[in-house]
Amino acid sequence: MSASRPLFQLRKEIDTSVALTENDVEADNSTDSVLNNASTSGYYSSLMESSNEFHQTQGRFNNERILTENDKYVVKRLAPDLSSRPLQGNKLEGVVDTFLGKALVGDVNNLYIWDYHSTQKQVNVSRIPLHQEHEVLNVPPKCLFTRPSAIDDSAQMLFDGSASSSGGVCIIHRKNSEFIYYEDIDSINNLKLQLSKNKAHTLNLNLKDGEIVTIAVNCEPAGIVIATSFGRLLFVTIRDSFGKPKVQLKQQLIKSQRGFLFHSFNRYKEIVSMKNGPIVGRGERLIYVLTKEGNFRTWHLSVGINCFKRVEVNVFQQILESLQDLYPFAYGTLQILDSHPLFADSASAHLILSSIQNDKETYYILTTILLDEKTKSFTIFSTYRLNTYVLPFDDSHKPQLYVPSSLEAETRPTTTVFVLFSEAVVLTQVSSNLDSTYSFKRKWEDIISFRSDVKIIGSGFNSESLYLMDNQISVFEISLIDKVEAADSDNTGFIKSHIDQAVYFSKVYSSPIEFNLPKELILENEEVEKDLRSSSSEIFFSTGKYIPPMLNTLAQHLKLRIELYDNLLTFVSDNFNYKISPFTKLDLLERYEILNCCYSLLDALERSTDLAEIWSYILSRCENGLEMEDLVRKHLDKFPNLFTEFLTEIAGRSASSTSGNLRAETALFLNDCFYDAILDQGERVLRYGTLNLDPLELNRDLPWFVNLRILKAVNSFFFDFKFSLKTVTEKEEQWLIVMTKILYYCFHQANLWFNEDANRKESALYQEIQVLYQSNHLSWAQVLCEYGLQEFSIQIADFYNDMGSLVETLETLDFSSSKDVYDKYFSKMGYEFAATLFDYYVEHNKLKELFSRFPQQHTFLLRFLGSSEQYGDVAWIQDILDERYDQATSTLFQIAVGDAGLKESVGKRQFHLSIAKLSALAQGNGQLDNTKINRIQEDLDIIDGHNDLLHRISEIGIKIAPRFEHTELGSVFASLAEKLKAKKCLKLELIIDMYTMLNDAEAPYCALKLLAFENNTLSHETKRFLISTIWRRCILTEQQWSNVTDATQTVLYRVLKRFFEDELYASDCPLPSFKLLVNKDLLNRAYLTELYQGLNVNLDDIQTVLEKEFQSVQQLGHGFDNRIKSIIGTALEASGNKCAVNYESNTVEYC
Repeated sequence: MSASRPLFQLRKEIDTSVALTENDVEADNSTDSVLNNASTSGYYSSLMESSNEFHQTQGRFNNERILTENDKYVVKRLAPDLSSRPLQGNKLEGVVDTFLGKALVGDVNNLYIWDYHSTQKQVNVSRIPLHQEHEVLNVPPKCLFTRPSAIDDSAQMLFDGSASSSGGVCIIHRKNSEFIYYEDIDSINNLKLQLSKNKAHTLNLNLKDGEIVTIAVNCEPAGIVIATSFGRLLFVTIRDSFGKPKVQLKQQLIKSQRGFLFHSFNRYKEIVSMKNGPIVGRGERLIYVLTKEGNFRTWHLSVGINCFKRVEVNVFQQILESLQDLYPFAYGTLQILDSHPLFADSASAHLILSSIQNDKETYYILTTILLDEKTKSFTIFSTYRLNTYVLPFDDSHKPQLYVPSSLEAETRPTTTVFVLFSEAVVLTQVSSNLDSTYSFKRKWEDIISFRSDVKIIGSGFNSESLYLMDNQISVFEISLIDKVEAADSDNTGFIKSHIDQAVYFSKVYSSPIEFNLPKELILENEEVEKDLRSSSSEIFFSTGKYIPPMLNTLAQHLKLRIELYDNLLTFVSDNFNYKISPFTKLDLLERYEILNCCYSLLDALERSTDLAEIWSYILSRCENGLEMEDLVRKHLDKFPNLFTEFLTEIAGRSASSTSGNLRAETALFLNDCFYDAILDQGERVLRYGTLNLDPLELNRDLPWFVNLRILKAVNSFFFDFKFSLKTVTEKEEQWLIVMTKILYYCFHQANLWFNEDANRKESALYQEIQVLYQSNHLSWAQVLCEYGLQEFSIQIADFYNDMGSLVETLETLDFSSSKDVYDKYFSKMGYEFAATLFDYYVEHNKLKELFSRFPQQHTFLLRFLGSSEQYGDVAWIQDILDERYDQATSTLFQIAVGDAGLKESVGKRQFHLSIAKLSALAQGNGQLDNTKINRIQEDLDIIDGHNDLLHRISEIGIKIAPRFEHTELGSVFASLAEKLKAKKCLKLELIIDMYTMLNDAEAPYCALKLLAFENNTLSHETKRFLISTIWRRCILTEQQWSNVTDATQTVLYRVLKRFFEDELYASDCPLPSFKLLVNKDLLNRAYLTELYQGLNVNLDDIQTVLEKEFQSVQQLGHGFDNRIKSIIGTALEASGNKCAVNYESNTVEYC
């Protein structure tokens, strides 16, 4: 980083590295202390680790810490917590007085008072004991701060907090009627009770049995107004008309509402709200009192004269009527909860807070009423329902209204209202313009929720803020941000605001705020997803207003954004996991993985100069070049493509490099950047954990780290790394395991994505990925097994259901020690595992293991062997072992008889046919299938012919007849001879063809004999054509029949003689005749194509040769038919005349 580069410092509430301890004399403002934080885990974490933060403003300290903020409000913690004090935590009551700037908390033993705006690091805390050591209080008293005795009682002096004294305090014991007034807090600080009582002004309120104080309000300059549980309203003055301390019960404004005879209290007479009105004279002030039944009274209080009621109306019925049309359930459920004046100088406008309840939710209603003191009536100006809070309340924590602007002299067009619940504060706006012609569109509503362990024990407000005290005795301020109305259109929306607060403030240490949204809120999913994407983009592209432009290093800057992004994903998990689409979740996850991978890459580039050089080369190839800083800060959307290029370049250089350093550095890089940063921290922890995504919930596109180039690069490097190893260390073994996991996960993700849509599987990319996987996945397992890593190989194969690799791995183990593992997978995966294992045994010819290793899996084995014809060549073995000879015969018949048998080698087929015949003969039912046996025998005969041909050609050395040597049939003969020598099976027609082309007088008879025993497997026409070919080529063996003087020396005679001797005529073999010899019915292209299929020959040339054969016979003329008959007769006589020949029909007649 350039020395001239400006350094940027995070705002102190956001940047945690500026947190100082209480012992620090002054804050460290140096940027270096911010940027050189030892822990790169972040600039927020140290804030979480520090309970107090002090910062320096013009030489003074204050205890403020921003807990959260948005463009409408800011929440600050003002005072350090007093949780170390010996307080009774379950019996606490607090007061925040904004006039004096003091806070008070009391339990049943003491009161503690401190300046919540103190500029001291060590805040002074005053303690006032409540009783003697031997006494006990059941509940803490009700306490109020009072104004300094010498203060002018004008309205402005009461509002501006300009008192010079520390003020006093009133202590009202709720049950024992004791009212105690201390004029000066400082004068009694830490005094013993006996001494402090000397400074006390006391009064007995004369409470009845069972009557307790419920509400007390400081109405100075007039006095104190107290409400009791019996509905009484008491006015107590603490000074006389000259300002001297004098405590007296001046007047009972409302008498007890308890029944005279039965002493029961009508709960609807309960006073629920008392709020101060304007100061109307010296020692005079108005107070507004509201009861649960809706009676609203304005009282005129005075120190010097009797108090009187200025107006009384009942608001209940009109509020009910205003709600019933929209909310019919309001009848019977409406409750009046609180009220508050809207303006400081007017008694005419008030807000009424009420609630109605349906079956599941409680609706809170804000009603603006306008009082007319002259007519003693009111009208409802507006009604509004809160949308962000619908939980019920209990009587001990009733909602409270606060209108800060009611303390301002100036009236604004809109007024922000606070509604304090036990678990949250709701902020919304109401119109301050009470002209019915004025069109008011509600600006906004927001909610600040509290953690479940936070209890609000006290409150106060001024013209700008609401102050709250929690059960940790911390005071925090919710201040409104005054913005120009015209800018409202640009304000951040509700959802976006809460997302940002959770992202940037949720890790603030000991914050009372619950950043998760109320579960009862109904939000538009589209808006939620839009705002999540917006917040994601601000972090991803460094455009968020809480993200500094730069830190000391890129790594620190990136780490900060990762921590913020982690907050974002946690917020998504807690609030929207079941509301937003998987697409949105996966888009958010992708950006986190890119951030995290880039962060790990920075570390890898620091470690390795080789990788740094390659990365620089990749960046330099970008259009107009690309600097690393620009990439990290502004252009991380380009990172996936750069990552692909980087891996591809590494794989290429590694394959051609002799350096082992590059391979080791790359293996470590894959471990850290790919496996840890993406797959472990991203996919495992966030995708399947935090975001709770199902593995089958996929994005519109493949994951950013899955593409063909990355798959090829990692696969290539895996083998390159493996083959470079001479001795393997434990670390290198771990890298091999990690790379295997990377490959499996990426291919698995690709398969899931392609299988989701059938159209995707039609793409060329899918086919390429499948080929790459099928070509390599077994090898990955084999590599792990080679280094003794079977356990990991089994785990990986099991997880990804790769049965092939699982079997490959198991088969490397000693069976005696791994039998239980086999049994486990037979039980877990059933037939799928069994089939894969049995297929492995078949492929590797491990037949002993196939049939004897797992007798208990006999059912699976039978199912496997019968699942496909390809297993027929071993399935028969199990049939014979099971003595199912008929099934063995059928199986072998299917794989060895006819065209199916042509796929086998000659020896294997002959073996299968022999076993098939024996199995057929061994059937124990006594019924032999002669047809099947004959068919098997026929193929055995063909194999005999095949072997005889091979013997004649290879051993005896018989050549092709000279007339075929230089023809296309010579090429046919050569091709078939090669197949014979290779032990490949030929079909009967080709064997016949070869026999008739041999330069051997006995060969034609062998061919004729094969056809004689043919059992209707050939069509009648094909058989006659083949027989005619034999006779024709016998005749054409003689070059010139005109020169033949002794017919008994011809091949035709020899074949005919053996024909009669062996009685081949009985097998439907016709005698030669001129008509048969010249019949060309089958001499066509279709027949030749089928006959010579699979041979690289010219069919046109073959047909030409055959045509010449027919022409040669035709040239002998019809008269040659008599010579044929003469030779037939001679051969018949020489054979012993075993039959009669009808020379007219040229047929053999026999019995």
